[in-house]
Amino acid sequence: MKKSVTPDDPDVLLSIQNKKNLEQVIYLVLDESREHLETQGLGALFGLKEIRLDTKDVIESIQEYAQVLSYVFETITTGNDLGLPYSYQNEFQFGNTKYTLYEEGNHRLLKKVET
Repeated sequence: MKKSVTPDDPDVLLSIQNKKNLEQVIYLVLDESREHLETQGLGALFGLKEIRLDTKDVIESIQEYAQVLSYVFETITTGNDLGLPYSYQNEFQFGNTKYTLYEEGNHRLLKKVET
């Protein structure tokens, strides 16, 4: 996603605010193709790749994905606050569910692992 968005942009599905630093906000945005949702803000805030999700995977469980993105955002900011370098984990568990976050071009693709 190339253009910057604001909370009022019609393609912004939701915004996630850092609980520890309220000035840090990332957005979940519908891309131009409408096939993916992408975070916007991780690159500007932390110099990390944005996270991409398949729209069809997210629509049915948007609240769950919002919680997962919030968790990832919190781990990034905690590392940043501690002055530690951060890198995404390719696989992780949140609650009872496993997820993958593999590199895909200029993004990281977040997917739930089917059991």
